[in-house]
Amino acid sequence: MKHATVLFGVALLARLALLALRPFDGLYGQDAYAYYNYALALRGSLMQGQPLPAFFWPIGYPLHVVALMGVIGPSPLAAQLVSVIAGAAVAPLTYALTREVLIERDRARAQTAAIIAGLIVAVGGQHMISSLSIMSDATALMWATASAWLTLRYTRTLKWPVLLLAVFALSLAVIARWIMALVAVPWTIAVLLAWRGHWPQIGWRRAAVMIAGAALIGGVIVGGQLWSGSHTGDLHVVGWDPLNALRRDVVNTDGTFHYDLPMAVFYAQPLAQPAYVFPLFLPLLLIGLWSLRNRPSSTRAVLLGWPLMIYGFLAGIAWQNPRFALSLLPPLAVWVALGVDWVQGRDRRWQRTAAIVIGLGLIGMCAWSVRVVNNFVDRKDADLAAVRQLDRLVPSDGTLIAFGLTATAQHYTDLRVIELYYLDETALGREIQSGQPLYLLIDRSSIEQQWQTMSPAMNYRWLQVHTRLILVATLTPYQLFRVDRLTA
Repeated sequence: MKHATVLFGVALLARLALLALRPFDGLYGQDAYAYYNYALALRGSLMQGQPLPAFFWPIGYPLHVVALMGVIGPSPLAAQLVSVIAGAAVAPLTYALTREVLIERDRARAQTAAIIAGLIVAVGGQHMISSLSIMSDATALMWATASAWLTLRYTRTLKWPVLLLAVFALSLAVIARWIMALVAVPWTIAVLLAWRGHWPQIGWRRAAVMIAGAALIGGVIVGGQLWSGSHTGDLHVVGWDPLNALRRDVVNTDGTFHYDLPMAVFYAQPLAQPAYVFPLFLPLLLIGLWSLRNRPSSTRAVLLGWPLMIYGFLAGIAWQNPRFALSLLPPLAVWVALGVDWVQGRDRRWQRTAAIVIGLGLIGMCAWSVRVVNNFVDRKDADLAAVRQLDRLVPSDGTLIAFGLTATAQHYTDLRVIELYYLDETALGREIQSGQPLYLLIDRSSIEQQWQTMSPAMNYRWLQVHTRLILVATLTPYQLFRVDRLTA
């Protein structure tokens, strides 16, 4: 317990220190604003006893945000703190998971390996970004890791409250990010393997009661979201295709993409990518993976099934985003810890070499985290700088049609801002005929390449034909145009 508490403190202080060095309010891109704005709407609905508003994603993370808003008030800070606390909590939970795997080992030996796993998760660069952002990733990962630990604890102790807690934690993970539902498969296999080895102790009656309890918990928490159908938008646009694993050029609901790596290669990078597992740890990771052959079958089901299910899904989607692979981090950290445990059983030369590798690897991960967070906040600051210029360039009574910076402009300015993606010829015509000053803010190269066959490009081409677009300013990579009516 003491080591887990220290790990939480280290992870939390690391995140707060980075926020102190590089102030960042957690809002970036489009999705973070959507999560925050929905949390505000959800809070209002709950306070007024109204039906829950629809949302593209599941509402587990916004529910966490609303709960914290009840303590510190409605602000981006409440949403960001949910991610900070959840992200920090993954470190001690990974420690607990590793200790459960190594429960039969010498106490000091197991603790050393578990601490290293916790530190890898605590300082990982991609996890750090997710912990500082108003997004669901860190919250989902916290509950999934807790569920993995509880599942393995149940397979060892066969105490039914532990199993129901594991189901509860996984259900919360699923309603934060649907992808977490995939790990229910290896979790179930692990439990069935444990039952097979202790069937006289379990029996049909006890098994039926536990299955009913798990189904009730999962049905209420997850089934409620699925039944409503108003929080499942992302499930309808996944477009999973096993052949995507070999593709670099894909078309999805966000346009046309030409990636450098095939999907299968891109999502295998966390095995030795500094923002996930520092390359120096790769030998220990492979040793740990090899050593899993000697672990109980239920342990293998969880620690192999978890990354395999997530990776198999990601390799078949039509998007490449580093944060999608965050779910792989805890099991990979445990693999490294198992490699450390194996080395601790060798002679002193092996141990000294491993100590040097571990020290350098953790230092490298810390340095890399600072680097990626700096780059990440730099991009947000560049967007803010562009938006601040809009107040000077666009008159207060004007309307800004935007794409890419829409949510940022809506949040940080008092301008009337409209999303280009959702417009059509009729809506554009109304804006032009209104007689109010009209402006367009786009990244022209992105519009013409990524979105060439979709509404942003079609709307832009329509404006080119039916209006005069006068370049006002270049706010790299965006261009600001004044939209003038054509004169007869």
